[in-house]
Amino acid sequence: MTVTRVTEGRGVLALRIDGVASTANAGQGAFPNPEGCDILILRGTLVVHTASTGAANISIGIAADATSAATDLINALAMNGVTAQTAYNCHAMQNTAKTAITAPALWTASKYLTITGSASLVGLEATLFLEYLRVDEPAAA
Repeated sequence: MTVTRVTEGRGVLALRIDGVASTANAGQGAFPNPEGCDILILRGTLVVHTASTGAANISIGIAADATSAATDLINALAMNGVTAQTAYNCHAMQNTAKTAITAPALWTASKYLTITGSASLVGLEATLFLEYLRVDEPAAA
């Protein structure tokens, strides 16, 4: 057996979200995989700076393309009337030992992080922070 230390493998991503009127799937935004390889999101935090002006929910997740909705990070979280500077967990990875991780989905190089509103999210100002691990096969040294 050979064991090789991989020194590059962890990343952090911060995405600014400014709400728009669209209710289409991924209508609030779509972001491609930032690494170009398979990554696994370990932790996600949505910090809301300003609430949306209308009653609407936000859903965020990893989708097969830039025009599909996904909910594996946040599923239908109300964004109207939220107190400024409120932080929300996007998901909790609390799998027990020796079990497969099922949420969030593995963010493969061809997938997108998508953001969908149930109604207009105009007025929403938020930042999505994601901490992730690169899980692609490292190149041989």
